[in-house]
Amino acid sequence: MDLLKPFVTSGGYDSPVVSSEFTLVGEPVGPAVTAYYDAGRLACVAVSALRGPQVTLDGLRLVGRVPSELEDAFAGYASANGHDLRYSQHADPGSETLGVVLRAQRAGDVVLSRPVLVASAWAERCCDVTEGRIPTEEWRDRVW
Repeated sequence: MDLLKPFVTSGGYDSPVVSSEFTLVGEPVGPAVTAYYDAGRLACVAVSALRGPQVTLDGLRLVGRVPSELEDAFAGYASANGHDLRYSQHADPGSETLGVVLRAQRAGDVVLSRPVLVASAWAERCCDVTEGRIPTEEWRDRVW
C-alpha cells in the first residue's frame, strides 16, 4: 500500500523540496504541505498539523490530533490490519508497510500530529532518524 499514490502528479519537478506558503494579515505562516522529490518524483509529503488538509487512513484522521490518542488508534489499526508498528528515536509511531510516520508539531503550548507520508522507495527505515530517507529538517521540532 503506497499512501502517496493519490498525490502523485504526471508533471516533473526540478526542485527537491516544494512547499506552499500562505500570507495571513501580511505575516508569513508555515507551509500547509511540504513535498519532497527524489530524481523528479514525489517521494515524501509532510502535512502541517495547523494548516494542512485532513488526511485519513481508512477513516482514521491523521492531521492535527492529540499525538497520544492518535498513537493508540494507529497502533490498533496497524495490529488489526497486519501492518508493522515502529517508533522513531523521537518516539514517533509509524509503519514501513504503510509508509507513514506520525510526527508531533508544537503550536504554542499545544502539540498536534503532523503525518509524514513516504513513497514505497523511501518506506524502508522511514521511522529511523539516522538511516531513513526522510529529510533531516522533518525530524526537527516544528513550532508554529
